[in-house]
Amino acid sequence: MLFTVVGPGRAGLSFAGALTASGWRCVRTLGRHDDLRSAAADCDVVLVTVPDDRIAAVALAIAPGRAVLVHASGAKGLDVLKPHPLRASVHPLMSLPDPATGADKLRRGGVFAVAGDPVAERIVNALGGRPVTVDDDHRALYHATAAVAANHLVALCAQVERLAAQAGVPLAPYWDLMETTLENVRRSGAIPSLTGPAARGDTSTISLHLEALPTDERTLYLALANEAARLAGRPPYRDPARTVSTEALAVTPTIPVPVPTIAELRARLDAERRAGRTVGFVPTMGYLHDGHGSLMRAAAAANDVVVASIFVNPLQFAPTEDLASYPRDLERDTAVAGANGVHLLFTPDVTEMYPRPMLSTVSVAELSARWDGASRPTHFDGVSTVVTKLFNIVGPCRAYFGEKDYQQLAIITRMTADLAIPVEVIGCPIVREADGLAMSSRNVYLSPPQRAAAVVLCRALDAGTAAVVDGMRDPDAVASVMRSVVAAEPLATLDYAAAVDPHTLEVPTALGSHTRLLIAARVGTTRLIDNCGVDTGSSRPLGTPT
Repeated sequence: MLFTVVGPGRAGLSFAGALTASGWRCVRTLGRHDDLRSAAADCDVVLVTVPDDRIAAVALAIAPGRAVLVHASGAKGLDVLKPHPLRASVHPLMSLPDPATGADKLRRGGVFAVAGDPVAERIVNALGGRPVTVDDDHRALYHATAAVAANHLVALCAQVERLAAQAGVPLAPYWDLMETTLENVRRSGAIPSLTGPAARGDTSTISLHLEALPTDERTLYLALANEAARLAGRPPYRDPARTVSTEALAVTPTIPVPVPTIAELRARLDAERRAGRTVGFVPTMGYLHDGHGSLMRAAAAANDVVVASIFVNPLQFAPTEDLASYPRDLERDTAVAGANGVHLLFTPDVTEMYPRPMLSTVSVAELSARWDGASRPTHFDGVSTVVTKLFNIVGPCRAYFGEKDYQQLAIITRMTADLAIPVEVIGCPIVREADGLAMSSRNVYLSPPQRAAAVVLCRALDAGTAAVVDGMRDPDAVASVMRSVVAAEPLATLDYAAAVDPHTLEVPTALGSHTRLLIAARVGTTRLIDNCGVDTGSSRPLGTPT
């Protein structure tokens, strides 16, 4: 049999090597920049081994001929190969790490999911494998199962590697434990093989684990601990003393659908609302942490559909600020969003959001002029403008913002009310590390000594709170208390410390029943902000007109 490979990556070259070793002859291999029109000439089979999102385009580029077009996707059906009348699919239920290893594995007699033209089974038979027919209706589910068995298992192994290294324990005993566990499952099934604290309902041990785990490892641990509890017929883990634990359990993990364009997001959300479903929206700049996660969980608990955006907005960065170096990790962010119940992940690039230079700016006077607005004069105009645009894209919804950026929350709340935007703005509590530092994407910039020093912001707020609770009503005196705490930390340089009215953000003549303490400082070169409320009586909601 003569064959052509389109897509000479790991899968394509693995198939080429394996089939050649089995007596077939490879006519040609074609890559991204080759002319594909004659790919089906002079051969019996064209193997299309490109990424899934390119299969349809590749099929359209190839002129139909006598050759059978065969794709190697596990998730795609046969329709993706239209308009070719002769089509099939062959997906090896195995990983192909590199061409040499992949070719060897393909010839060891594994299982292959096949569909379509009988040539699919001829390929598998040539490789000494076992064909299993998977029709188009079950293709995605089949591939999802394969992803759980392979990719998700690798993700778990990676967590074991990280945690073993942090614990200072050799990795080999953990590999032995995993191999034994898999053998138990193979022999006895999943539920009879289940052990551990979640299976026996040992919540005190789970609490100890959560205290020991780094923050960014807790979400995965909790999701799987609660799945283990479900398998064992036990209730999910709940610990009211730990905000992250309780909130993490409030949602069902999802696989977020990436949405890169404005038009697609509008169409999807309009359809959801027409079906009577409510929408929760969490705008972010990415590099997500559990502060963002808490907003997503709040949105998931109150709405039918949750959309989060990841867009590093250039309008809110001054030329001297960290736009280029702002941390980005879309793959990790997608996992965090899914663990916290996000259904749609809006990920536009700059040209999608700003196809031409922006001539329009949204500015909220007075609220934007002081504090962070004084230190970063263009910042809040950029924030107000992009949030207004995002609100117009998403449409009627509930939008969730963290109180850590308190001035931003006040500005967006007022802007939404002033412009009668059909969005309900909801502020959510600050999420902190165990030592009190407010979670922030910029914390990643801190060196270990700076990270230890950064807690001074929280300590300053604690000192200011104690002063107000003890009866101090002079806002300048309270600010002086906070300044003195920061001054004692040599790695920190204060920007401002203030005791303000929580609605106007102005410094009153004397503090009333409700006060917001604000602070900003640089620790090294990293600028951090924090705040807290001090209430000695009933309060009106943030954003109530004054």
